[in-house]
Amino acid sequence: MSKTDRTMPKPERNNSYVLYGAITGVIAGLVFGLLIQFRLERMTAIGAMYTLGEPSLSAGWVAHVFHSALFGGLFGLVIDREPLRSWGRNPLTNAGQGLAFGVLLWGINIVFLWPLWLNSVGVPNAPELPFLGVMPLLGHVIYGGLTGLLFTLTTGDRGEHTSLFRGGG
Repeated sequence: MSKTDRTMPKPERNNSYVLYGAITGVIAGLVFGLLIQFRLERMTAIGAMYTLGEPSLSAGWVAHVFHSALFGGLFGLVIDREPLRSWGRNPLTNAGQGLAFGVLLWGINIVFLWPLWLNSVGVPNAPELPFLGVMPLLGHVIYGGLTGLLFTLTTGDRGEHTSLFRGGG
């Protein structure tokens, strides 16, 4: 028996998880975006990152929804890998994974990247590094938890429950 005959088969991965993550990320991002625009009043600052310092509400929304899809897709990719994959798919588990993912996004994006980027494009009153804003943390936790919860509904909990996008009723 050759060495290649003894290898274990690789577990099947669901490539659609990236797509489902992106879809649920956009939905959760829209909810988070409303918080950013109306509670934090910072959507124009997101736009300013892409317009070299010029506040822009429309650029802010486009960038935010793009980021939401990108990070949602990343979420789908990550939770389909071990050890997270073996934890199964259910609303509580996925919401918890999403909450942790939201905290991680906040820690990287808001604590470090946000102040660096805003200061580099010359936005007035840009936060200093590190920025430990509680409301952005809350927003990212909402985004992550909602992404995880919606992810369970879209993927159908590994076929054991009804999926929103697979025609189940």
